[in-house]
Amino acid sequence: MKTPILHIAPLLALVSLSACGLDPEERFARASDSFAQSDFVSARLDLISALEKMPGDEKLLTLLARTQIAMGDGEGALFALDRLMKANPRPSDFIALRAEAEVLRGQFERALEILEGEQSGPAYRAAALAYIGLDDIDAARKALAAGQAMDPDNAAILATSARFELATGNKAAARALADRALEAAPEMHDALLVSAQTFAQNHRLSDALATYDKGLRAHPASVEMRMGKIAVLGDLDRIEEATRLLAETVRMAPENEKLVYLQARIAAENQEWDKARSILQGKEHLLRSNPNMRVLYAQALLELGQVEQARAWLFPIVRRYPGQRFARQLLGNSQLQAGDAQGAFDTLKVLAQRPDASPEELQLAAQAAQMIGNSAAKDFASRAKLPAPEWFGGEMAKADAALRNGNWAQATISYERINQRLARPNAMVLNNLAYSKGKQGKTDEAISLALRAVEADPANASVLDTAGVLLIETGVDRQRGKALLIKAARLAPNNSAIARHLAQAK
Repeated sequence: MKTPILHIAPLLALVSLSACGLDPEERFARASDSFAQSDFVSARLDLISALEKMPGDEKLLTLLARTQIAMGDGEGALFALDRLMKANPRPSDFIALRAEAEVLRGQFERALEILEGEQSGPAYRAAALAYIGLDDIDAARKALAAGQAMDPDNAAILATSARFELATGNKAAARALADRALEAAPEMHDALLVSAQTFAQNHRLSDALATYDKGLRAHPASVEMRMGKIAVLGDLDRIEEATRLLAETVRMAPENEKLVYLQARIAAENQEWDKARSILQGKEHLLRSNPNMRVLYAQALLELGQVEQARAWLFPIVRRYPGQRFARQLLGNSQLQAGDAQGAFDTLKVLAQRPDASPEELQLAAQAAQMIGNSAAKDFASRAKLPAPEWFGGEMAKADAALRNGNWAQATISYERINQRLARPNAMVLNNLAYSKGKQGKTDEAISLALRAVEADPANASVLDTAGVLLIETGVDRQRGKALLIKAARLAPNNSAIARHLAQAK
């Protein structure tokens, strides 16, 4: 749920200093444009200024209420809605707006009381939000279904339904609902946002990035759209772009709590652990409400050698979320560094006993077992050197999916992990690793890996194609690259991609 931002009263003094110039109608027109572009701060200032001259105007108060709700300010929205009580006519979704304002205030039961007897699409949507706040998932699903049945082309209901399905793990339903929302309202903020989020959750990062870009063209001031794009750029290992966009967004919304996590995350991606710790340090209220932020903070502390502090943050996370593998791995590592080998073994054996245990998990568990003289040490160490087929299968699936979806950073990480633990070189693993490195701009490494792939399987047309293209595009050895493409085309005469690469080379 969004947190309240500001109430109206403190803004009045500011507005009084800038209320001259435009008349109320002009301010309303400008506020409408700002609202359409998700620039809610500007919209609110213009609306409050206009209301000083037209204090009871229904359209000004209605747009102000919608603006406050969009900003997550339930109190401010109720202030405007209370002044609309006697308006005639009131907006058709007045009751739903009041209920949503109560939801933003955390008054879920009150919201449902307001909605009692209401049967409209917006009312059912507001009821669903209240039920979500009460953790009544079944009732929320029923309310959203009723809203869709009553108003099947309502983009707001469809977008909320898509977000609900995404949050409850039904990605296919979320995708279908997001598509319907966009069909009903191609430039609607929430429809574009949830569509991008659904793409990202399905690891279709190129599609997610394209959708965020489309959303930002329509809503350039949307902080949520910007944060989503920053996260995807980070996943794509486009750290410089992500950093620039983050700095610009922080200037727009310096108090936004979610931006804190993104700043720390990018610092961690750059291995700037002291910076990551500094960003999160002193923000106890944020850390306690965000498990991912706590894990990142603990990791930074551990990387900086502050072992006891890291342990103090990790213990409650693992206790509350026992299935959080990375937090458990970090806790086991911190226990080892603190000399608590038995505690580390107790923590890590849960991971090491899994058939898909990662080499990192097994190495730490083996170290802990050896320190306490447990016979499992030998088995864990052996599996760490040559992981089980379950691990290879899972990691390969992750790597291949990342490659298909253009997630070059994740593809590189997974293929490198596989390559490091293979008994002998695998041409396709080397080839795919070379391809993903090339997409990241790491051309020297990419060429070296591609040529190793050719050495491992000199009759593989795809491998020859990757190496040939890299040698030509980088200018390292155009003649050799062309020769490799000629050989690839001879081996796979019906492969249109190889034929196109050869034509370009010639």
